[in-house]
Amino acid sequence: MSSVRETIRETHQTLEAVGIPDARLEAEVMVMTVMRMTRQNIFAEQEAEVPASEAQQLAEIVAQRLERIPLAYIIGYREFYGINVVVTPDVLIPRPETEGMVEHTLFMALMGMETRELTIADVGTGSGAIAVNLAIHLPAARIYAVDISEPALDVAAYNIRGHSVHDRVRLGHGDLLEPLPEPVDLIVANLPYIPTDRIPVLQPEVHQEPQLALDGGPDGLDLVRRLLSQAPDKLNSPGIILLELDPEQFPAAEAIALQQFPDAEITAEQDLARRDRIMVINRP
Repeated sequence: MSSVRETIRETHQTLEAVGIPDARLEAEVMVMTVMRMTRQNIFAEQEAEVPASEAQQLAEIVAQRLERIPLAYIIGYREFYGINVVVTPDVLIPRPETEGMVEHTLFMALMGMETRELTIADVGTGSGAIAVNLAIHLPAARIYAVDISEPALDVAAYNIRGHSVHDRVRLGHGDLLEPLPEPVDLIVANLPYIPTDRIPVLQPEVHQEPQLALDGGPDGLDLVRRLLSQAPDKLNSPGIILLELDPEQFPAAEAIALQQFPDAEITAEQDLARRDRIMVINRP
């Protein structure tokens, strides 16, 4: 039997040899999963032996991963902003850069709004990762989690119940803002923004995620245009919209936003790579 240390090293080398990104981190997560250990434990118990049954489970996970099935789909969850979020192939896997959406929404809610009893819409909620985190950190807020995909809403419902925020998060099925029964104070939208012709050249793992959650049309802004065209009647005044975008899309998206909200203040928040990532539209 191999030790935890040796198993992580061998798994890392296997993944790295075929060009899987973040191979070391994925190896650690795989071993944590089969050993049912926390991250702290796998570092504290490096010399512990990996039993044969766990080694077999690990081999099965690695085999699937070598077929470029995303790890989150294999193990059934992804850590996002400090919580585990259940994911299936019906939803986009939450990205680390999208954690910035949660951070900036919380900042806006706590610093930029006059009341704590906010009404928030998470549009294109997918797994519900953003809505759940906002509900956890803003206990006085009411949140609508909206998606056009019913299978995605089933996953979101599971996560909402699993984190005991079902009393404050209401699901809505439909196109962008149409399901909202009332205007809201904050709209948070991580919509598909990848241009259609860029999708074929993305990593193999991305092709296993739902196309509906990726394809933003010819310039990546089709859904942004439609959301902003619906927004004047669905956003309170004052109100705030936060959109996750590709940095290259900011000039075009700003022009679209100003067509709908000519008096708005529009700013950009940067991601960890210091690139513009979140557009903030502040309606007076």
